[in-house]
Amino acid sequence: MVPDWLLMIMDWLHSLASLVVILIVYAVGLVIFFENRSPQRTLSWLLVLAFLPVVGLILYLYFGRSPVRHDIFKKMSHRDIAPLRKKLEKAKGASDVLYNNAVELSDKERLYRIISAISPSYVTLNNRCRVLNNGTEKFPTVFEAIEQARHHIHLEYFIVNNDRMGNELKKRLIEKARQGVNVRFLYDGLGSRRLGKDYLNELTGAGVSAAAFIPLTIPVPNTWVNYRNHRKIVIVDGQVGYLGGLNVGDEYLDGGDRFPFWRDTHLEIRGDALDILQGVFISDWQFTTGEIIEEKAYFPDRGYVGNEPVQIAASGPDGNWEAIHHAYFTAIATARERVYITTPYLILDDSIATALKAAALGGLDVKVIFPGMPDSHRIVHWASRSYFAELLRAGVKIYLYQKGFVHAKTLTVDSQVAVIGTANMDMRSFYYSFEINAFAYVESIARQMEEDFRKDLEECTPVLLEEFLNRSVYTRFKESGSRLLSPLL
Repeated sequence: MVPDWLLMIMDWLHSLASLVVILIVYAVGLVIFFENRSPQRTLSWLLVLAFLPVVGLILYLYFGRSPVRHDIFKKMSHRDIAPLRKKLEKAKGASDVLYNNAVELSDKERLYRIISAISPSYVTLNNRCRVLNNGTEKFPTVFEAIEQARHHIHLEYFIVNNDRMGNELKKRLIEKARQGVNVRFLYDGLGSRRLGKDYLNELTGAGVSAAAFIPLTIPVPNTWVNYRNHRKIVIVDGQVGYLGGLNVGDEYLDGGDRFPFWRDTHLEIRGDALDILQGVFISDWQFTTGEIIEEKAYFPDRGYVGNEPVQIAASGPDGNWEAIHHAYFTAIATARERVYITTPYLILDDSIATALKAAALGGLDVKVIFPGMPDSHRIVHWASRSYFAELLRAGVKIYLYQKGFVHAKTLTVDSQVAVIGTANMDMRSFYYSFEINAFAYVESIARQMEEDFRKDLEECTPVLLEEFLNRSVYTRFKESGSRLLSPLL
């Protein structure tokens, strides 16, 4: 039988522990309140702390804190890479000439100037681009470029799976490393957490340099785990590069076991825009490994490649501004005729939602393609649908893709601007993830992507406002509940 004095001590300790937890929760609540975040995010965190204090506290410690972003990622600045800095300074000095001579850019001057100011980036004219639709076009093209590598191969991916496609990539990288090519492979510690030690050991054993961006090995709460590297970059010899929505895995080729088809878009770039893309990779690599790469061979001088103006926009918690968010807002707000968007997730803040609604209310043709079936991120899927009603009322046309899962992240404006990249139309991409997008001010590419968009519409069903408003109470509950939780994700 437990003595009374021991029961009293246990009761006292329990009361003390409860008091400490309550005080910590209240303190965290005050911190969140005074951080002046968006009202939706503040309210979501306060509600979680109020109803699930212990769970909410743990979640906040891991995912919720808002550190001074440039202090954590202060090493990540591609403007500090010496060979690239010289090119940036040269481009800055000639910027007025560049902008004045840029073909068909006058209507989008605000767009490329704002990206230049906050990314940092600049418009390069000596480029040639090619749109790659789906894994059936991307993977053979990238593998062929890897096969032709002579000096270096740089890869940066959010997800690489240890499956047929992942092993095909591994085999080719090992082969090139054994030939003396410098191969660097950067993967996200969360997205590629199932890659496995055997896979990585085979790479490093053959001479491939591989590193995990913020690996999930720290056992204590930390602010870093919430910031992921969502970029998908391949650069070969500084002559050809790739970015877009496709990770590496069987599902990105044919849908895998979960989907009958996988719709995605990637972009091949040849030309001077690769200098910025290379700089982004090198700064990410230096932050992760500490290796400084400043040889001029990674920023080669190029002869004439083409005449397509391209601007690379990098965005993430290392910057003082949300570059891609600002660029998307500006692109939509300055549209004159049409805005076509394809995105797998649609978590909007007030600014982007207002820009889309204002464009539609102003008579522009605003269309959005969204998945008709969810992937593993079901909360995000249902939260996205909670925005449909307000967009539809304003005249935005929304279409649900039915052929499989649509994962492309694309935007076209007025047959003048084509955007392909890694950023979803959601708050995580805009504020928390490291993303990379290409803005091509090329009419032929924009028109091609608009035509691809119209073809995708043939695989879609439109969302009709009257029918959507008649959805069940249970569906509304899922959407509203998911929307409330979305700021925490």
